[in-house]
Order: sequence, then structure tokens, then C-alpha cells
Amino acid sequence: MPPLRGPGVALRPWAPGVADGITLSRAWNDPDVVRWTTVPSDRSVEAARHWIAAEGERRAEGRAVDLVVSIPDDPDHVLGEVGFVLVEPERGWAEVGYWLFPEARGEGRATIALQLLSDWALHDLGVRRLFARANVANPRSGAVARRAGYDLAGELDGGVQVWVRDRPPPRS
Repeated sequence: MPPLRGPGVALRPWAPGVADGITLSRAWNDPDVVRWTTVPSDRSVEAARHWIAAEGERRAEGRAVDLVVSIPDDPDHVLGEVGFVLVEPERGWAEVGYWLFPEARGEGRATIALQLLSDWALHDLGVRRLFARANVANPRSGAVARRAGYDLAGELDGGVQVWVRDRPPPRS
């Protein structure tokens, strides 16, 4: 994985040690993360450590990438996560997800993290289309996608917006 850095943001893989497991478990128990994303029913530190340990396998198989959003000069300071799951491998389509801890929200870091991940996935990993789902009751999530270069493709039942970003056409 190349270094993925932007203003005030760096992306790195989750580390299998105790600290990242504790941090991920804390995120899985954050009310906003629970409300707006998918988290496992077992939100314990042990479950988080197990999930982190399997991340390398998911990435190696090309199924998913999950990265810590951190501060460039302090990679152990976890601000949140950004990642994607390949949902239609034959078409190269993947769904992105992102969250930040409350203390890291509102400063544009989610947008920068999503831009970094999206650029890498679309230019270097063979992904052809990325999409994000954002509930209209969570307008900040849709705003992150829009600012990261995603276009609103439509709205599903239940007030879920679908945002799409495609691989740019090859240069002639």
C-alpha cells in the first residue's frame, strides 16, 4: 500500500495490537457510528481484535480494504476509518464507508480520507465504480461524498441517497 496522506490526514492499515482493538471497539459502541453504519453485534475488544486480524486476508483476496484515518505525525492517534467492500467483483464496483470519532468531525478530515481512498482504489486497484449510501437524515455523510467527488445518483426507499464516483476515462 502506498503512503496515503493529505492535509491533516494519513491512512494506514489497522494494527493487530491491543490499542487498535480497544479503539475499534470504542467506535463500534459510539451511538452515531452504530446509527449510521453497520457494526457487528459483538462489539467487544476481543471481537474488534479478531476483525482486525482478518483484515489482511480480506485485502489480499481483494474483497475489502479498511484503513485507519489518523494524523500524519501521530499514526497511533485514530480519528476514524475509511474503507470499501467489493460488492460486484465482475463489474469492479465497491461500496465505501467512513466514520470519524466525534472529536474529529467537522474539520473536513472525512472528505480528505475519502478522497485519498477513492483516488487509490480507482487509479491503482482496478476498481471501476465506488458508491456510498447516506441517509438523508445524516446530511453530513452525503456532504462528505459530494465534496470527495461523488455525484448523487438517486435515492432508495427509506431516504437513502446513493452517491457514485467512477474511474476517470483513460487519457488519449
